[in-house]
Amino acid sequence: MGTKQRMINRVFCLSGIIFLAFLFIQIKFMSGYANEVHNKQTESVVRDANRLWCKEHGVYEDECFICHPELTSKNSEVPSVELYCKEHRVPEQECGICHPELTALLIPGEGLKVRLESLESAVKAGVVTTAPDEDEPPVTHSVLCQVTYNMNYLARITPLTSGVIRKVLVNVGAYVSKDDVLVEIVSHGIASAKADYLTALANETLKELVYTREKGLFEKKISSQRDFQQALAEYQVATNTTNTRRQQLLNYGFTEAEVKEIVETRSSTSVVPIRAPFAGTIIERNAVIGEAVGLGDTLFSLADLSTMWLELSIPEYMLSSFKIGNTVEASFNSLPETKLHGDLIWLASNIEEESRMLKARAIVKNPDSLLKHGLFGQVSLLSEKFNNVLYVPVESIQRFNKKSFLFVKLSDDLYEIRRVVLGSRKDEKIEVIEGVSIHEKVVVAGSFTLKSEFLKSRLGEGCVDE
Repeated sequence: MGTKQRMINRVFCLSGIIFLAFLFIQIKFMSGYANEVHNKQTESVVRDANRLWCKEHGVYEDECFICHPELTSKNSEVPSVELYCKEHRVPEQECGICHPELTALLIPGEGLKVRLESLESAVKAGVVTTAPDEDEPPVTHSVLCQVTYNMNYLARITPLTSGVIRKVLVNVGAYVSKDDVLVEIVSHGIASAKADYLTALANETLKELVYTREKGLFEKKISSQRDFQQALAEYQVATNTTNTRRQQLLNYGFTEAEVKEIVETRSSTSVVPIRAPFAGTIIERNAVIGEAVGLGDTLFSLADLSTMWLELSIPEYMLSSFKIGNTVEASFNSLPETKLHGDLIWLASNIEEESRMLKARAIVKNPDSLLKHGLFGQVSLLSEKFNNVLYVPVESIQRFNKKSFLFVKLSDDLYEIRRVVLGSRKDEKIEVIEGVSIHEKVVVAGSFTLKSEFLKSRLGEGCVDE
């Protein structure tokens, strides 16, 4: 056989081997795939004959929390795969049409989705939506009041030493900041106090030098212990005297910086400044330049007008209704557009014998200083729910399983049946305490149509998603 023929035979032999190997691999793959399919089919067929199977959701009935929502209260574990209602295009556990029984598990503020057949269905059914009405909280009791200054921020400015007024720097109605100088007084006692402080400082310096020298001599055993102890005692007395004189100047109203300036300039002038103890408005002035004043004479009255007190007189039969911490609303005939809110801060421990009234006090903010001392007004005790309340028409409320619900619009064809908590009724409207906000659109007409759509699964028209 020639060389060429042998080469052809080898090629044919090699091709046959490759073909057989490929055929073997393909047979092996198909066999493994068939076994896998067989195992899956066997797995799907093998079920516990003693347990019911939910064909709709592909799980055992005792594990189907959609068909049996009561199971969620027994088992904390919820299936990780969220089932989806294809017909109504919402999660299965939120589909109110398929599972209206889930309303029993809703808490106030939670709801189920209700999908309509088309975007025009709501308009055709006459469904009307609007935001809830917002109203002021109701008042429970009203009593008379009189405005007074907040005594915790009222000050009578008096000098701490006698003297003559040298300069008046503010007038009635002026607003001052803390530590602003209001008036300057010339006083002989101030001049003496400054001189005493400067003398005490000089004496302290001298005694310190003597003490330092005696200490060095004592350590070198040149001076006696008695001389050293005497120098130490005299230095300590001088230090105490200096501190006393310095504190006296601070008590007169001088600041730390002014005391430091007295030391640097060695000044013993008799001028003392009188300063504001806090920020506020000058409401009274008695200071006149050149007038002699004594200790305790009132030069100014200063008040912080950002808050005011309301003095109340509560009738005896209302005593049980008023408690410290209650929220009140103040109104005034002379300020018809003004209503101020505050808190009750004090109740007297006794009833006045003649009027049979209980004295009380409330505090309110005073924007733009509208309230004036002595102004009469009326204080109303608000209900404990101080925030504005929301009202909806009575006909928009639907009852289901002895609970109250509202329909809230989410989109043109999607609504939510929402669990709510109701309050008091006001004419044809009812208060919603919890479950809806002022920014949401509530169904106020046609809600019965939505309820019928919500309950249609009970008539055999719910979805079956397999």
